[in-house]
Amino acid sequence: MADKTATEASNDFCFADLYNLAIEDQLTLSKTLPKTELLKHFNNVLQKINNLEKSLTKATEFIPSYDERQFSLQIKELSEILEQTKTELTPKAKFSFKSRKKKPEVTEVASALVVAQTPIPAADVDILSEATVLFKDKEGSVLTISDAKNTGKNDKSIDILISNLKDCVVILEEDGIQISAVHIKNVERCVIYCGKIEGSVLMYGLRNSVLFAGCHQFRMHEAHNVDMMLHVTSRPIIEDSDNIQVCEWNINPASTNYFDQIEDFNWLKKQASPNWNIIDQEKKHLLQDSIKTFQENNEKNVILFNGMKLLPV
Repeated sequence: MADKTATEASNDFCFADLYNLAIEDQLTLSKTLPKTELLKHFNNVLQKINNLEKSLTKATEFIPSYDERQFSLQIKELSEILEQTKTELTPKAKFSFKSRKKKPEVTEVASALVVAQTPIPAADVDILSEATVLFKDKEGSVLTISDAKNTGKNDKSIDILISNLKDCVVILEEDGIQISAVHIKNVERCVIYCGKIEGSVLMYGLRNSVLFAGCHQFRMHEAHNVDMMLHVTSRPIIEDSDNIQVCEWNINPASTNYFDQIEDFNWLKKQASPNWNIIDQEKKHLLQDSIKTFQENNEKNVILFNGMKLLPV
């Protein structure tokens, strides 16, 4: 089969149809539905947006960078419209999950980790697939897949969603578990050790943190003051981000690592973007030395203490 041109492949993606028919119309219909149906309706719309984002990730291999940027902006706009519609049509009391008045009764680490097969309140729904493991709303903890996984299940391939964390160390590497994608939303002062990811790492909102990731595709939005050890087999993309420092993580010598070929969608000049740079050797060695801490079965208080020392100033 002959290879398609970028234009042909972009046309095959049919983003406009997906955008206008499958999602935008659903958002318009929200105002016509009874309130008793809104929770399920908003969940379905959010699922469609997440699926569309995953489709875009798969399509980035063959669509032009300009088209990718436009599609990404449209997805972001859809998410914003969804949140606005939910706020307008749903009483705040039902969606005030960020209230600090209610605190979890259980303080164990496992209580903060939810496997997506368990029903999640509509306000908390960030479901990407039936095999999604959710790390959400936690502070000052060490979070691992072992804590999150239901021992009665045997999923060999999972998606990860990390949302609303602060001052945590997240370790996503475990024997026998393949991670297909990692999504990060609203995370601050955290160390996220991804290990090898089969597909993509996508994030919206990462601040004052450290990230270790080996993946095929890397997309970073609204990130500030982040140090990264990265192995990525396609060109990484950042947008609305600054003070990003990156160094090589050579976890797969057989593949090309594009860690130092970051495309900044906010910087269209020929000169190098000022929003990211190569990390200095001293910090690189510090990050390399810390990997053993995350890979070995250390006490969680040791992991958390050493992890917090890595955070950028």
